[in-house]
Amino acid sequence: MTTIGTILNSMHKYQPRFHLVRANDILKLPYSTFRTYVFKETEFIAVTAYQNEKITQLKIDNNPFAKGFRDTGAGKREKK
Repeated sequence: MTTIGTILNSMHKYQPRFHLVRANDILKLPYSTFRTYVFKETEFIAVTAYQNEKITQLKIDNNPFAKGFRDTGAGKREKK
């Protein structure tokens, strides 16, 4: 399985959408019936820095790509 990422712009608002597609054959997928669902609770604004120390630590603990938050002894933060 490949991992697909999404590039976001800082300080932009995003609204994820859930697409439910009914298809019997993968080749017929573009012509299949679908419904799109939007949940207002999932709207967010992408940021580059967090003002809340607990949120910063949560990101460090759960995001393997949060290297910029870890302290290397050169004035950067390290996972605690």
